[in-house]
Amino acid sequence: MDTFGKVVTQTRGPVEIILILLIVIDYAPTEILGANINSQVKSILGPFLNPVKSIMNHLVARLFLWLLLLWACCKSKDMNLFFLVVIYFIVSNK
Repeated sequence: MDTFGKVVTQTRGPVEIILILLIVIDYAPTEILGANINSQVKSILGPFLNPVKSIMNHLVARLFLWLLLLWACCKSKDMNLFFLVVIYFIVSNK
């Protein structure tokens, strides 16, 4: 578990940024822009978001995030990271 903690502390920043971007993009109120612009925004972001979402839904990525969740809660007591991962799991419905 000590090795996992070292990996997490080294990759904490990029993991947080990726999770924040995915959460913000998922909750972005693009419908307010109108139907045409909403569909254009989704078509522009689609080629980028679809591969990222499929990678994040992969079993290994979910396992890493779940272990990160446990580590943040029980070992490091990092509630910011814990809540960020929990919110991501809620948003992704996994």
